[in-house]
Amino acid sequence: MKKIIKYFDYFFVLRPTLFFPVWTLSLAGLWAQSRFGSYNSITDRLVRFEYINLNNFLFLALFTMLMGAVFLINQIEDVESDKLNNKLFLIANGDISIRKAYIETVLLIVIPIIIMIWKRSDLALLMAISFIIMGWMYSCRPIVLKDKPIGGILPNFFGGYIIFIYGWMIKGDSGMEMIYYATPYVLGLIAVYFLTTVPDIEGDKGANKITVAVKYGANRVIMAGLIVDILAIIAGLFTRDIIILIPTILILPFFIQSAITKSNRIVLKTNKFAALFLSLIICFHYPLYLVLLVFLYFFSKWYYRNRFNITYPSLRT
Repeated sequence: MKKIIKYFDYFFVLRPTLFFPVWTLSLAGLWAQSRFGSYNSITDRLVRFEYINLNNFLFLALFTMLMGAVFLINQIEDVESDKLNNKLFLIANGDISIRKAYIETVLLIVIPIIIMIWKRSDLALLMAISFIIMGWMYSCRPIVLKDKPIGGILPNFFGGYIIFIYGWMIKGDSGMEMIYYATPYVLGLIAVYFLTTVPDIEGDKGANKITVAVKYGANRVIMAGLIVDILAIIAGLFTRDIIILIPTILILPFFIQSAITKSNRIVLKTNKFAALFLSLIICFHYPLYLVLLVFLYFFSKWYYRNRFNITYPSLRT
């Protein structure tokens, strides 16, 4: 059994639970294009279930592969800090060599982009840009934006727009309006990003990573997250998008509690529930997405329990 489980290492090294926010944001873009690009009534737009056709599924699957390359290159460059932060990543643990990780990264870049050039050249270009910004510029020398306070924010900011726009453009509709409707989602993403830097402060210091939390301290960064979440709510009011308003309002008490307590436990809970709230709303419109989330969640728990005898992932903090 152990030998069989090890074959799954090359899938789980992609950190598939990180696909959740990517899928959620891209599906939010796909759904937003349907709602704001049609003349249906607001009720019809909200309650109608939708099933992703095979072609759209392929586009999302190829983008997932590309994002897997982004996550892989980040781990390759973050080996030392991941060890200090006790992250559960296979490269930092030495279970997958750097050489094999590079080979897998190249395959995950080349295969989806080549296929997408044949299917949709505009989406292929967007995929290439996403890797340059979120993968190479964020993680690799000489730029290494992830180790700089403002540099860490910019790829998440532009990356949020790219992921949402990718979903929007799957139906072939592009224009300035997609940036307008993406804005509250991106602000919500940045609010959560601020909090993700807080628990890793000590490990990042040890690895000489000057993240926004290392530079400005946990208190200021948590407060920044609270302020940006409020801005996301305001932006959602401007765009009249109830799909982003619901999760940003529901998560606001968690941001407030994080700002009051300064507790890493509450910060981690805020991060997890922020993604969960939006995901559940997206599942309401795309019910098969819930099946995928549940399957991958429990498949991951099975893998980590049998491979490393640990409980991961978990909604408990």
